[in-house]
Amino acid sequence: MMALMLRRAQARRLGRTAQIAAAICALIGLLMGVVILGALPDGHVHALNAAGAFKGGEIEGVSKLVEKLKGNIVWLGGTAMGLVVAVVGIMFMAGHSRAHDLAIKTLVGLAILGSISGIVA
Repeated sequence: MMALMLRRAQARRLGRTAQIAAAICALIGLLMGVVILGALPDGHVHALNAAGAFKGGEIEGVSKLVEKLKGNIVWLGGTAMGLVVAVVGIMFMAGHSRAHDLAIKTLVGLAILGSISGIVA
């Protein structure tokens, strides 16, 4: 019995030691990343400028694709929200106990849908 308790205590200590070691490694990696970014803050911008990334306007095909995707997302979300509003209305008429909760969640979803153009852009 005592040996079993000692083995469990050792296993817990080893588990904690492994967690502490992983946390220290993560902190060291984060610190190294910050140091590297601090030492070379504009290196990637210079490379993009040299490649001509910031010359001219937007790419026409990509902008059309993004506009079509935004339109499709808004249409799909509007259709889904219309269905949800109808279902929540039926739940209210039936006296469902969670109808108020679902109505609030639906309003939050409609607010997100209303601001989707800003989120996507």
